[in-house]
Amino acid sequence: MGCIYTAQGLDFDWVGVIIGPDLVARGGRFVPRREFSKDKNLTAAKVTHEQFRRHVRNVYKVLLTRGLRGVVIYAVDPETRKFLAGLIKPELEA
Repeated sequence: MGCIYTAQGLDFDWVGVIIGPDLVARGGRFVPRREFSKDKNLTAAKVTHEQFRRHVRNVYKVLLTRGLRGVVIYAVDPETRKFLAGLIKPELEA
């Protein structure tokens, strides 16, 4: 278990990333939701929506790129899971 602050600068063979309710897929794109963030520095009123959006996307980008061999992704939001599954092209049968 870890978070962005413990994973930065490190690479692992395999990484598991849980996409929480702070970033969901809606209408074919990812939408950040500040009200679901647990990071108190980001939920402060002084952080603009654009700053929050950039930070959340960067956090997941860092986490999703730490695996050297692969990454396993789970999204807590059912609509986001469906969206992610639609991005995977099934292998052609031989």
